[in-house]
Amino acid sequence: MTSVIVVDNDLAGCLREYGQIIDSVNESARFSESLQTFIKPYTNEIINTSELKTKVVESSSPQNLARLSDKEFEPAFNLVVYILLQLEGSIEKVVGGDSQVVQNLLDCNPKQAPSLRDRKSIKSTSILSVLNTIFNFIPETSRTRITLLEKILYIYENSSLDFSLMEAAIGDNLVQWLAKTGASSDEIKTLFWKFITLDKKASLGSLQLIKKFTSQYTLNLEQLQTLIKFALVSEVVDVSFLVNNNVAQAIRANSSDSVVQSFVDYTSGKLLTTVPSGLPVEPIVQKSKILVLAKFLIDNDDKLVFNYSDFPSTLSESPEQFEMLVVNSLKAGVIDGRLSQSDQKFYLTRVNRLILAGHDNSKNWDAVRTVLNQWKNALENIDEIVNASRESIVNNNNA
Repeated sequence: MTSVIVVDNDLAGCLREYGQIIDSVNESARFSESLQTFIKPYTNEIINTSELKTKVVESSSPQNLARLSDKEFEPAFNLVVYILLQLEGSIEKVVGGDSQVVQNLLDCNPKQAPSLRDRKSIKSTSILSVLNTIFNFIPETSRTRITLLEKILYIYENSSLDFSLMEAAIGDNLVQWLAKTGASSDEIKTLFWKFITLDKKASLGSLQLIKKFTSQYTLNLEQLQTLIKFALVSEVVDVSFLVNNNVAQAIRANSSDSVVQSFVDYTSGKLLTTVPSGLPVEPIVQKSKILVLAKFLIDNDDKLVFNYSDFPSTLSESPEQFEMLVVNSLKAGVIDGRLSQSDQKFYLTRVNRLILAGHDNSKNWDAVRTVLNQWKNALENIDEIVNASRESIVNNNNA
């Protein structure tokens, strides 16, 4: 969607308005007076545009604009962008490459978030709003959009903003935007994984974005490790839905890597006792125990009622711990069933586990084939069953 910056004046009037803004910050009329030398009297014609552009860019530094209130900052910087756009004739010339005006904008981002009571200091959301306006000015096919997206991610990385704000605005559009600019596959992958790592909560929404992205793009070892670490720290227990063909291919190609092996063990229902470096041990081990429990139930699919003592001793050290594990498994949606604390039994309804791409699921498929064959036999005998029922009804009516 194309952006619009609304102004009330012609270019000369905009320059005078901007001059007043800088004057108010510095409590001096010198800047406005210096701008008058670029405006012809009576005609308002702008002269010496090259020198004027330099002067406007220099004046948009944090030393000036960062001293404005949050309410004043965004319209002031939008005015700077508008003036430079009129002087340059192209938004790409204003913000492309190593644009000083864009750098000035980034440098105005607060080093730490203002307090909730502070209604004056500039907020990161205002910086992002200006970047969003600039981004929407840039043609969809321009590579300058790649640069702006990098700057937007930079602001999120260096602020305390909630990731959900960016996920809603960028998540579903990032890959499409990059593709339209002609970005290479490597450029798209780099920015996507950069975007994902900004989600410190490792949300389900980001996991779904990863699933969608990896169905189109392959992964190298570094990207695979990013996926694995993200999945392991997520609150989502069963992350097997992430293992599509591209992910499975990357796992096979890097099977000797310790991080990859941990993920294979995790998704296979093997108990993790260690986790990749830098990740929290206890939450991941507890998630692993839930999947071990699910695998045990799958492996014993001929039973629906289990005594506490039937389960592996590695899962818990007491009945209370086991009950908590089952409760967490039920909450995670990995299994359905109910506990009976009085007789220490677990009554299983079903295990909600996905079949993983690239795994040996012969046992799972055998179970599926058995059910399908039973269904097929039932369909083949349906005519016989219907006829027998019809004859029974007729005989009963004649009796």
